[in-house]
Amino acid sequence: MIKMTKTIGGLLLLLTAYTHAQTAVTVTYYDGNVQNFNVATSGKLYFDAANVLIKTDAAVVTPTTLPVALIRKITFGSNLAHETFEAANSLALYPNPGAQEVRISSIVEQPLKTQIYTLTGQLVMQGEYQPNQSIDVSGLTSGLYFFKINGVTLKFSKK
Repeated sequence: MIKMTKTIGGLLLLLTAYTHAQTAVTVTYYDGNVQNFNVATSGKLYFDAANVLIKTDAAVVTPTTLPVALIRKITFGSNLAHETFEAANSLALYPNPGAQEVRISSIVEQPLKTQIYTLTGQLVMQGEYQPNQSIDVSGLTSGLYFFKINGVTLKFSKK
């Protein structure tokens, strides 16, 4: 009888731990900063057009919004598993908006074939740059531009 009571008590403890389980979510940004979240089983992690939204539990009304362009890696962990998702061709422009220079961050260490276009489609600059190399944009007028980098298009705002 005592053994059965301990077994039932152990199962209830495991069930309670499971229902209150949380998944650790670690977001690593291109600038090296790291942000941690504990997402309960009632929480959500989802994407919209350009953001990752994190609701740590069902009671959270407004989720934490993180721009996808700034994220280098998202790692999910729990007591049972550890998964990492890293974008294979992630690119970001910084600072954006920028005034004098801009840099392209990339997890791939290869030359970045880059063209800069106006909103009307006029090519105003082009070149091949290394990741995080300074690109002088001081000669561009203020406004919005499109950077086409190795086939990926990003928006840039020139101050």
